[in-house]
Amino acid sequence: MAGRESQQPRTVLEFLLRQQDHTYEELVREFSKVARQLDERGVSISARHLRRLASGERAGTTPATRRVLQTMFGLSVSDLLRPFDPAAAAPNPADTIENTQTQSDVERLMTAAERSREFAMSRHLPVSAEGVEELADEIMGLAQTYLVTPLPNLLGRLISAQESVFSQLELRQKPANARQLYFLATIVGGMLGYAAHDLGKPHVALSHTRTAFMWAEYADHNGLRAWIRGLQSLICFWTGQPREAVRYALAGTEFASTARTTSAPWLYACQARAHAALGDAAQAKAMIERATQAQDQVVTNDLDEFGGICSFLPARQTYYAARTLASLPGESANAERYALEAIEMYTDQNQAGWDFSCQADSFLSLALAQARSGEIEGAAASLRPVLDLPPEQRISELNTTMNLVHGALNQRTPHRQALEIQEEIELFTRVSLPGFPV
Repeated sequence: MAGRESQQPRTVLEFLLRQQDHTYEELVREFSKVARQLDERGVSISARHLRRLASGERAGTTPATRRVLQTMFGLSVSDLLRPFDPAAAAPNPADTIENTQTQSDVERLMTAAERSREFAMSRHLPVSAEGVEELADEIMGLAQTYLVTPLPNLLGRLISAQESVFSQLELRQKPANARQLYFLATIVGGMLGYAAHDLGKPHVALSHTRTAFMWAEYADHNGLRAWIRGLQSLICFWTGQPREAVRYALAGTEFASTARTTSAPWLYACQARAHAALGDAAQAKAMIERATQAQDQVVTNDLDEFGGICSFLPARQTYYAARTLASLPGESANAERYALEAIEMYTDQNQAGWDFSCQADSFLSLALAQARSGEIEGAAASLRPVLDLPPEQRISELNTTMNLVHGALNQRTPHRQALEIQEEIELFTRVSLPGFPV
């Protein structure tokens, strides 16, 4: 049971949890239900995190987590986490999770649907075609949500989705269902690879992608094979291994040309950035052109239909071109042109494929080009939207490009504004997602 220690409760939250006849795992499930009722997309909490909050070991929470906890317990998070005083009036147990709020008919239907799903998945029976489709819908939602949701709010759902897929793959399945489950396992594995990359853990990221490629082999799906190779190329590029990035991208091009998914232009765009990092301007520009040609040859396919992080749309391709050119000497004007075009394409947050990280990277590419051409005021203005991102959105690759801008400003350091920008960049990278508790 939650908080059933013999010692005195350490926080008000721990006191309230001891009033409930629930395990921490059950409380975590209740948290997820309340989050859905509040339309807090992608918000979850682990049993370990909840236990540490209750014990007073942790105080950091995201705004969304605070809203859910306040709804569950009827108290602000600051009140929940303050030391428990037995002499003070005890919090009213009526405000705890047993009586969070009166559910509407729609909320009750959502709760019933979730209960049905949990029951079906826990019976250890082979999933039906309808069950596979339900899992596919859930994972499609995650693929689309990944681009717009801070990772700390999404990671629990990703791990839960992987467990759902694996629990079904452990059972005997019809061949068609098994292949679809391996298809889904590849996508979830790829997203977990992205997650590890965003946290600045490239070895963990590559481990996830190697396993995901194996699932793609079991699914016998060239689009998935190409997508995972693109992700491996991306990871290597951002960890300072441009030759490995080229190798992985080349390894995926044959799969991509057969599948004709948006991974085809992605792999060429990956090569363009890597060749720019290697100083090969001619090859980098050639790959930008190849990416454009490949985008024109994309056909409708089951992978790109998942959307979100599974597809490589023109806005992202334009940003890649900007980042490529910003790395090349003498290409600042062209880099600025592509970066401004990408920023314009990412203006509408409701547009399919909108991605806060690519939008931020587009501003960074513009700032990098401006810094290298001596436009200090322009670089400062371009950096502002990125510098204002909350820590949970400051993913690892943003730090990398920030450091490139920092280096480009070294040539301008007598300029007072350049020094001020560098100080802000250093603060940004210190307080970012790789150091953020997830």
